[in-house]
Amino acid sequence: MHNLNKMAQNLDPNTAIYELPYVILHELSRLLDGTSTQTNWRGLIAAIPEQIYDDITIEHFSLEIQRYGKSPSMALLRDLGNRGRTVKQLISYLDKMHHERALMKIKPHEKLRITQQPRSVAIKAGSETAMLVCNAKGFPYPRYQWFKAFAADDPERKEVSYEEVKNETDRIFKISPVTEESAGAYCCQIYHNFNREPQQVFTEWAYLQVLEVPEEERSNTPLNDQPSEKPVIIKQPSSVSVQSGRSVKLECKATGCPAPKYQWHKMAKASGKLEPYPLKDQTSSEFYWAQVNPDDKGQYCCLVYNDVGREWSCTVEILIDSQVSAQGAKDTIEIVRHPQSMVCSIGEAVTLACSGSASGQSALLYQWFKDQQEIPGSTSPELIFNAVKPEDRGKYQCRVSNTFTTVWSNHATIDMQGVPRPGPAGRQFHATDKVALLIGNQDYRSAQQLNAPELDVGRLSNILFSQCGFKTVTLLNLTLEEMQFAMKAFCELLNNGVYGLFYFSGHGFESDGQSYLVPVDAGSGYSTDECVCAQQVLDLMQSRDTALNVLLLDICRKNNDYSPHASKKYTPQVKGNTVFGYAAQHNSQAYEVKGKPYGIFTEYLIKRITQHKKVSLVIEDVIEDVSQDEDAKDFQFPALSSDLRESRSIMDPIQFRGGHTMEYCHRTQLWTEAHELPESPIWKQFSYGVRVGIQLSARFSNIIDIDVFVADCGAMESCTAQLEEFSTRLDIRVDDTFLNLFNPDEQKSYKVPARKTNIRHLQRLQGDLTATLCVKCRTRDGKLLSMKQQLVIEKPLVAKLWQTKHYALPSEECFPDSTNGSYGDDFDSSMYKE
Repeated sequence: MHNLNKMAQNLDPNTAIYELPYVILHELSRLLDGTSTQTNWRGLIAAIPEQIYDDITIEHFSLEIQRYGKSPSMALLRDLGNRGRTVKQLISYLDKMHHERALMKIKPHEKLRITQQPRSVAIKAGSETAMLVCNAKGFPYPRYQWFKAFAADDPERKEVSYEEVKNETDRIFKISPVTEESAGAYCCQIYHNFNREPQQVFTEWAYLQVLEVPEEERSNTPLNDQPSEKPVIIKQPSSVSVQSGRSVKLECKATGCPAPKYQWHKMAKASGKLEPYPLKDQTSSEFYWAQVNPDDKGQYCCLVYNDVGREWSCTVEILIDSQVSAQGAKDTIEIVRHPQSMVCSIGEAVTLACSGSASGQSALLYQWFKDQQEIPGSTSPELIFNAVKPEDRGKYQCRVSNTFTTVWSNHATIDMQGVPRPGPAGRQFHATDKVALLIGNQDYRSAQQLNAPELDVGRLSNILFSQCGFKTVTLLNLTLEEMQFAMKAFCELLNNGVYGLFYFSGHGFESDGQSYLVPVDAGSGYSTDECVCAQQVLDLMQSRDTALNVLLLDICRKNNDYSPHASKKYTPQVKGNTVFGYAAQHNSQAYEVKGKPYGIFTEYLIKRITQHKKVSLVIEDVIEDVSQDEDAKDFQFPALSSDLRESRSIMDPIQFRGGHTMEYCHRTQLWTEAHELPESPIWKQFSYGVRVGIQLSARFSNIIDIDVFVADCGAMESCTAQLEEFSTRLDIRVDDTFLNLFNPDEQKSYKVPARKTNIRHLQRLQGDLTATLCVKCRTRDGKLLSMKQQLVIEKPLVAKLWQTKHYALPSEECFPDSTNGSYGDDFDSSMYKE
């Protein structure tokens, strides 16, 4: 061993790897043939910056047990040499792995040198944490031991002794809490052993001065002359799989000044999107439950924060699995190839790859995530971008799982060259949250029916939600009173720093210089008193002190000669934060795409809205697109009205700190409550072994799809199932379809015939949604049999919001007649005007 270390001092770093002496190659392969992917040959492959080996080649290395001395590591080392890789490059790979034992064979000795001296600190007594930091370089890697100085017991003697501070063997020394006894002088011994010869250096002395202050002035933060550092996570939590009834512990550790605080979260799905929800009393670095149950299964993460910044841990999973034995034996999974961060150009082909290795025979399942959100359909080891787009920028992670356990890859970031980030001189603007209300009116009682609003609202909402980070509320076919209540509920979600976006698609007109949005119950002729003024919407949004207001109106703006001037004219405050995007200029019309159920303006808006540029510039691009459209350029003329001073973008990230954290959580809770559905499929068991499944999905915030399918005919020859006898006041549409179901046993999807029931106007529901599930069967001897069960869905989607004390459900008598547009006596048209 001693001779090998001497050989390392004389190696030429530019030597090809395969030219290394056999004795060194043999020792390296022995050290790299271990089982830990952090330090074995698979870890070496992961440390190579370029992805020069595909999964098949990696598998070949693992199978070449009979070649090159029965060592996959030896085969890998020689292949690297044949590819021209040098000893210097091998050293860099092993350095990334922090594989000191292997480096000892090829890396020269480097003397210890201190790169950061600890700094003296003055801090108030009672402070949470004081921190002394030093750093050093050298090889073998430096070790650390902190010491504290003590004066002699005899005051006449001027000798000073020092003692080791027990268990403080890291470069960062944290003293918590700070007391008067903490005061003193500290230094750190930095040392390593080379060829069994110890070498050491000492840092300079750093003095911790503890200041006495009156009790009422005591603070939990250090003085300004102590360096502030945002949290840095030094230990990430790991996924675990446990039996129900056993204890579970997750751990996350971080450094920072002031000392970081912790808040554990559980990921929960709201309308298809995963959101973190804080867990009560889980506010330490260790997450612990003494006894878990099946409901605790799920994904968890930890928010680490202090006054300087915040950091999220990786997302891990707790599996509650009855297949885990009492002794804890289970298949284990190791990530052998982590995805790598990269900077690329728009249009470039990019691939993120992740590979796992299981100790047992269970098949591995892969699922990719972007910015903590699942990417639908991305379930292979490789995530392929044939032509990368600006919206692909983000942080990616892969979940690898089997029947027994789940692990997560490292994060990998995709960034873009030549895509400027918003804000002058590189300034990055941000929102404390983003909320959007989208209304589409097309089934008018007294006006021409439209085709585009439903599809336009659905497509635009999907992009705002999945790509732009908005909490979206999507509503179809609202009356005047329903529109006014929706605007009130929408504005309650807005607050200081929030980005608010309002979109309307339907009939509209101009009167006295203001734009009006027509509800579905408006009478013929469109009186301003029975429509919603767009400037009123802005007035309500401005009152919430938003950072950005975007109003996108896909309406006609012809002057309405039949409407008297409005009884009130709205004059919203000018705050330099507003953008109006109109589908039509003043006194002109907006149109749908010829032969398609899309609006021309919205068609181009959808293509442009994810651009990382100032919102007003996005609308200008839409106007330019329409002007180039051969079918629209001569008759539709979109318009822009903006007082936006800052270069704020729809794509700006969400950041919040301080008081905004509680606001964000409260807003998320309110939004989630308006989009809740029971977990599905819901299973209903009938006589003779007949089993029926019910799948629920939200098409809009006020529209639910219910798919009913027969999962098992039992003893019957054939069965059909459908819903009947619904709650009143709803619009019911029924159609036959096929439903894609996933079979976890076979790990594949299959189609089953289903009866789809589309239920609209949930805002008009009174109480819970009820229906009768009817099953009609044919017995094996040809007889017909009918069975029924009651289905109850508790106030789905916005029905819960609409049935609060803030909104009185209108009766049928309140709806206007189709000819005179009159209202019942109990309607107050100014109920929400400020």
